[in-house]
Amino acid sequence: MKSSVIVIGASGGIGGGVVANLLAEGYPVVAVGRHRDTLLQLADRLGQPSALTVLTASVESETASRDLVQQLVALRRRFAGAVVAIGPERDCGRLMDRNDVFLEDRLHAHVVTHFNAARALIPLLADGAPNALYLGIASAATTHPWYGFGHFSIANAALRMLAKVMHGENRDMPVRVQQLALNGLVRTHRNDHCACSEWLEVDAVGRAVIDLLQHSDGSAAVLDLRAGGTPVPVND
Repeated sequence: MKSSVIVIGASGGIGGGVVANLLAEGYPVVAVGRHRDTLLQLADRLGQPSALTVLTASVESETASRDLVQQLVALRRRFAGAVVAIGPERDCGRLMDRNDVFLEDRLHAHVVTHFNAARALIPLLADGAPNALYLGIASAATTHPWYGFGHFSIANAALRMLAKVMHGENRDMPVRVQQLALNGLVRTHRNDHCACSEWLEVDAVGRAVIDLLQHSDGSAAVLDLRAGGTPVPVND
């Protein structure tokens, strides 16, 4: 049997798609989310697979992240990797019409949570799963501002830098630390009524995750995924 994969943010549109593709590829999955009801809805939508374990937990704080690690250790699993697909819902509007609390909240929800997840999960993988993959999923909206969603562009620019810092600082660890930057909007079960050929399909994201899990050498800090393509290392 293949080793398990942890998916943080599993009840979201992208996280749920990644879970589905991992299960289809034969990986047992530990699906982590903040709300048990949405995790149970995910399990129902996927047909209650026996290879799916759901954990109600979060990475919103260091304390919560430590609690998550304790739950994962208690499972007594060997992990092939962890995929972190978290972030708040996008809300549009002029950034300059908002206040400092708004930007602070969005930066915490986008960036600090990824930082907490990395601090908790990279050591866990390093201790028990040599050559495991720690993969953060983010947007490629970093080099050009996305007007109307300015906080989203700022947060993802910070996430890209965080990925590069984590990649460099963990180079000597027996874990591949990388980020998959999604270059485009993603069609999931939540917005599958939208018709646009340039959108990324969530199954393409799932296949990219599996490709990196199985074949990536971990040398690139960030890989870009476009509609119809495969993960490409980013050299900026």
